[in-house]
Amino acid sequence: MKFSGSGVLLDIEGTTSSISFVYDEMFPFARREMDGFLRSRWDDSELDSTRRQMAQDAGFESFAQWVESSAGSCLPRELLCHEAIRLMDGDAKATGLKQLQGLIWQSGFETGELRAHVYEDVLPALTSWQQQNLDVRIFSSGSVRAQHLFFRHTIEGDLLEFF
Repeated sequence: MKFSGSGVLLDIEGTTSSISFVYDEMFPFARREMDGFLRSRWDDSELDSTRRQMAQDAGFESFAQWVESSAGSCLPRELLCHEAIRLMDGDAKATGLKQLQGLIWQSGFETGELRAHVYEDVLPALTSWQQQNLDVRIFSSGSVRAQHLFFRHTIEGDLLEFF
């Protein structure tokens, strides 16, 4: 039977990559690197929106309000780190957590510590679909940033051009 559609919609986990790569490599990497990442990058402006989003996800209008509500029980960095770990433990799909994980994964992908797994049939399939001018897209609960990082740094090289 010939495919008559105009596009292909894929997921990452279990479709283009092993579910175990995400759960056994990426999530543990974010958890392991989180404290050091926050210590070294705390003053980066890139973290401003993540702090703000994490606070909103926790029910506060601002990060400052969230810190104030903790009544000095821990440092602001520790508050953020503890909340991120708590959300990860609950497998939450919170926007702020996804942003933070994305920043940590970006660091890992850019240094080469992380390289995304893709199944061996992914590159040939993407190449074929591109030759057929099909619109190939990803549907994922991961942030767009994390998806870009993932496909830019795979074991097969940069696959982002296919999407």
